[in-house]
Amino acid sequence: MLTSATFLFLGVVILLLIHPRTKTMSPTRIILDFDGTITTKDTISILASSALSFHSQNGYDLSSTWKEVVDAYTNDYNTFTGSYNPVKEERKTFKEEIEFLRAGKEVEERSFARVSESGLFKGIREEDWDAFGREAVRKGDVAIRNGFREFVERIEKKDGRWGVVSVTFSRGFVRGVLDVGEEIEVLANQPDEEEGILSGPEGEKGRVLTSSDDKLGAMKMIMRRWGTDGTSGKVVYIGDSSTDIECLAKDGIIGVIMSEDGRSSLIQTMKRIGVKVVHIEEFGDRLRGPYWARDFEEILQSPLFS
Repeated sequence: MLTSATFLFLGVVILLLIHPRTKTMSPTRIILDFDGTITTKDTISILASSALSFHSQNGYDLSSTWKEVVDAYTNDYNTFTGSYNPVKEERKTFKEEIEFLRAGKEVEERSFARVSESGLFKGIREEDWDAFGREAVRKGDVAIRNGFREFVERIEKKDGRWGVVSVTFSRGFVRGVLDVGEEIEVLANQPDEEEGILSGPEGEKGRVLTSSDDKLGAMKMIMRRWGTDGTSGKVVYIGDSSTDIECLAKDGIIGVIMSEDGRSSLIQTMKRIGVKVVHIEEFGDRLRGPYWARDFEEILQSPLFS
């Protein structure tokens, strides 16, 4: 004769058979790139336009100065890529690609120094940058990628945490676009008000966040502040460009590449260096990625958030 305890046991077994324990726990720690990941396009030109407009209203036209900065960077970068060996088509390993990206750090740092010296950001307070970001979204100059607001709401409802790592020029602009307070970690560069000189997340003038290894260091900084090393629970990094590659591939990190069609330049780079990228719908504990998704809605609907 079956007892009530036996019926209870059989009921649990049946439930496990119907709903096997193969689902994964939703991630609790999310670190995101900003330009082209949270936003649909790069925002540097919008950020610069905001600064140019600020100075124009005060009687200063710095448009030619900004053009000189952009032209100098373009020439510098083209010279670097044109002389670097191995050339793009011959870089076939992750190590070779990282060496290329790190070698280009000097080009980026020289450009950031030109920006600091240009005076473009002089006299602009962090609260002004915040206002510029909010206004850019209001006017439609900056668009947030589909599903982002719901994405962060889901994280916060699960008592998770999220933060941003960016090589952009202004932390305040990022905060304004995202409409977030100080409780959200945003590690990016920020110009000082007095001289407009850029500093990195640690506040040291001239020491800026520019490259893939800088982003990796910033990601580790956020993780330390959160008290995690990626071994307990899930830490997800979402990015879209070459500056994200070291974060996406870090041990213990679930990497997701944001790409509207699955054929972005970063995905092509991954393919060239022998790294297979699969769609987020194929997420599973045995397959650590990297993955790709068109937007945050796809990530929310994937097994990653099951």
